[in-house]
Amino acid sequence: MDARTTAENILSEELERLKGRIIANHIAAGQRASGRTIESIVVHVESSSDGASGDIDARAYFAGLETGSRPWSKIHTKPRKDGTEYPSAPKWFINVVEGWAASKGINLDSPWGVATKIMTSGSALFRDGGRDDIFSNEIPTAVENVSSRLAGLFDVQLTESILRTINNN
Repeated sequence: MDARTTAENILSEELERLKGRIIANHIAAGQRASGRTIESIVVHVESSSDGASGDIDARAYFAGLETGSRPWSKIHTKPRKDGTEYPSAPKWFINVVEGWAASKGINLDSPWGVATKIMTSGSALFRDGGRDDIFSNEIPTAVENVSSRLAGLFDVQLTESILRTINNN
């Protein structure tokens, strides 16, 4: 196995470990609902003439696991009989909230109220300032693991090269 293949394998292994730790943190935090977020987390590793590269990709709102949902920039409203307006989440968002609650086994008294609160004020996680224990805390560990393992790989290859040179002379 050449160095590029080995480096690619190291990168793949460490990104898969990172993915596993992120999923474990997500579940431990009680955030799992439908499982779609977990299913969306995918590791990509590729090799080129410049070396190996890789990343982890996930659904669009993945960062919300730590930040929560911020208030909407455009608040949907409905008119009152007196001509004033009141905030009201759109039906599609109420359906999203209902689906989330059903996946979590939560019975909501007012899905409209929850959806409208998130729309106007952000989610509870956002209002509480977010968290940094789902993926942010894991990234430095992954970087250190990859760096350490790659440095070890090149130390071994350099030593083998020196020994071959000595033995051939």
